[in-house]
Amino acid sequence: MAKVTPITEHFQHFVQDLKESFWGDMQGQVQKVAKKFFELLSERQRDLYMVSPRYSRAEKRKDYRNGYYERDFVTRFGTLRLRIARTRRKGFLPEVLQKFQRRAEEVSLLIREAFLRGISTRQVGRVVAILTGDVVSAQTVSRLTRDLDDIVRQFHQADLEDDWGYLFLDGVSLRVRRPGGRKRVQMLVAYGVKRDGRRHLLAFMRSRGESQGGLGSIAQ
Repeated sequence: MAKVTPITEHFQHFVQDLKESFWGDMQGQVQKVAKKFFELLSERQRDLYMVSPRYSRAEKRKDYRNGYYERDFVTRFGTLRLRIARTRRKGFLPEVLQKFQRRAEEVSLLIREAFLRGISTRQVGRVVAILTGDVVSAQTVSRLTRDLDDIVRQFHQADLEDDWGYLFLDGVSLRVRRPGGRKRVQMLVAYGVKRDGRRHLLAFMRSRGESQGGLGSIAQ
């Protein structure tokens, strides 16, 4: 069983470093969400590019689906290797990638905030609208939201090892971007620290403050 140790003066510097590096520690999970998001959007845009519905044998087809290709794409979260949908005649290029390069900062912050607060259809719809510039159906947004939410759920429900030297539970105040400007939000975070000093972000949740109940919930 991992040992829970109260924060003393001896650990204050280490704990402060944990707080300051929260975004960096969370980056790997945000990368997964961003990667999945771009790949799903490229597929959707390929479907719209085709004249007929997916896998249809209709004669009036201007091109054919031809699997996927991989491409490295530089984002705020690091370089992502994306699996991009393509067509046989190579006339299709996902508009989402072109527009992202022009509005990378705005889209990156929206994706990061969506992961932090929980994936919602409203946020997914906002990002899709920025990247495609077209009206997005409720069905498309719902599908994207469901797929992205699966990734977030996997992080929060993943089985954890029981070989931690220390377990830190604490509150972190973060500034996130909102339509009306930046706003501070309170997060409860759980870090596991191996005996060799390596740390891992285990869990996080929104909170109104560092209440005993909130810390107990995240510890579970």
